[in-house]
Amino acid sequence: MTPVDQRTGSAAINGELWGARARDWAELQEGGRRLDFEHCIRSTGIGPGTRVLDVGCGAGGFCRLAAAAGASVTGIDAAAGMIEVARERVPNVRFDVGDIQFLPYEDRSFDVVAGFHSFPFAAQPLEALREARRVANPGATVFIVVFGREDHNQLASVLHAIRALLPTMPPGAPGPLSLSAPGTLAELVARAGLTVTEYGHLETAYAYPDRETALRAIRSAGLTVLAERTAGQPAVVTALAGALAPYRTSTGGYRLAVESTYITATAWPHSRRPARSRSALSSTITSQQRSAPTLSSVPDLASRIQRR
Repeated sequence: MTPVDQRTGSAAINGELWGARARDWAELQEGGRRLDFEHCIRSTGIGPGTRVLDVGCGAGGFCRLAAAAGASVTGIDAAAGMIEVARERVPNVRFDVGDIQFLPYEDRSFDVVAGFHSFPFAAQPLEALREARRVANPGATVFIVVFGREDHNQLASVLHAIRALLPTMPPGAPGPLSLSAPGTLAELVARAGLTVTEYGHLETAYAYPDRETALRAIRSAGLTVLAERTAGQPAVVTALAGALAPYRTSTGGYRLAVESTYITATAWPHSRRPARSRSALSSTITSQQRSAPTLSSVPDLASRIQRR
């Protein structure tokens, strides 16, 4: 991705890129994250009266489900184009344009703070997580989703094909896979002052009926928009076609299995936060990684959610 200014965040860059094809994203790509959204609502107990903040809300898919569950919902995203779509889709929700590293909300304002694939794009993910903790009520839940292990994520090969068209970026630069390495997110969450209560993986798939739809969907992402501006649309289409080829189905469509990693954490005030040493946290996360639940996309949501 383009370098970002850590003093001002990444909103100016990401907002323009992700807003460029927001309607295509809402129509074709956001639905691949529905399992993430549903698991958050179920596992955090979102319901009537719950004050919910979605950081990096995109086109409002999660906000719509949370509002339907009766919650009082606020969404914030860097992309004005995404927010425009979100406001059209969910008119009873407050949506703001802004940077997740500098949230425009008072301390202790929300019962649940959720972020779906948003923290990896922050200029400083640790500061964005600290902001999430700041605006969360004492004892509130912070629910975070990022792409999971690369060897369990067929979309990773597509993302690498796109990134190969961009200038080399330093390690740790913002991007869709920047927090996907095992342990990376958990360590940042702990450093942000949050207490991890659950760690696991969700399995779903991004499915497209034909090549045209697959290309249009993937080209709606900010990273792909940037690649087209850097290398040109023909180079991007060629790279995407090659990366997608192994995942073509017998009907001519495409199906990519995707793993998400999620963490549920509690925002305790410093005076009440249970004391846990760094070594104890590391031991817990390692154990949870070995036994983390794997959730598959099946028709009944209740049967999808497996609890330890």
